[in-house]
Amino acid sequence: MITKKTKHILIADDSEFFRVKLSDILTEAGHKTTFVSDGREVIERLKKGSDLCDLLMLDLQMPDVDGFAVLAWLKENNLAGKFPVLAVTGVYEPTHVLQRLQELGAAGLMTKAFSPEQVMHRVNRLLFPENTERTAPRVPISIPIDFTVGDTPHTGYLLNLSAGGLFLHSKQQLQAKTVVHLKFSLPSSDKTMSFNGSVQWCTYLSGEENLFGGAGICFLDLSPEDQENIRLFVQTELAKLGLKE
Repeated sequence: MITKKTKHILIADDSEFFRVKLSDILTEAGHKTTFVSDGREVIERLKKGSDLCDLLMLDLQMPDVDGFAVLAWLKENNLAGKFPVLAVTGVYEPTHVLQRLQELGAAGLMTKAFSPEQVMHRVNRLLFPENTERTAPRVPISIPIDFTVGDTPHTGYLLNLSAGGLFLHSKQQLQAKTVVHLKFSLPSSDKTMSFNGSVQWCTYLSGEENLFGGAGICFLDLSPEDQENIRLFVQTELAKLGLKE
């Protein structure tokens, strides 16, 4: 979505690849971006004036001063809530970490296994909440998953889940519109869900051994019972996290 309301977004990440990737997505949508490589630079920039920052996209795992320290500094200096902070992480974070983010004032958490569509959806919900179309809530998770393309079996990890689809992290590169057969079990459940899904989009990082590569998959023939089980699971997990989604 190309916006007519340009916002200033500060990107903090020690990975040049992700800084550039996020900046490209956001500038193509019409926003202005500034990026820094560590938490200390974030603090120095905000000391000079926070008025030009409409959104901070903050990597949690940075050397020297990490994302948690930046959030703590914002809170100590009465800047928490002045602009939304979207935390970004390369790994699935356990519940106690997500609770800590909430306590420090983060508006949400996004993994680096993102597509342009996911980035803009999360950004637009924070910058223009009154105009953002509501979609099925999605929860970050890490579950082993088996999938089959044709007659060839593969394995991977499910990194986020909603009642309508999931993000599949795998070294196996998938093409859009490919139909895959999926099998996985929800935590605390012995039942194996088995159904088909359609690949909607893909993201793979060249030269990084597909560290965050994967595919967004829409469910095709999920039974009403399994869909309700997933919906209730997502609802419960979001309530535990307490983050705005």
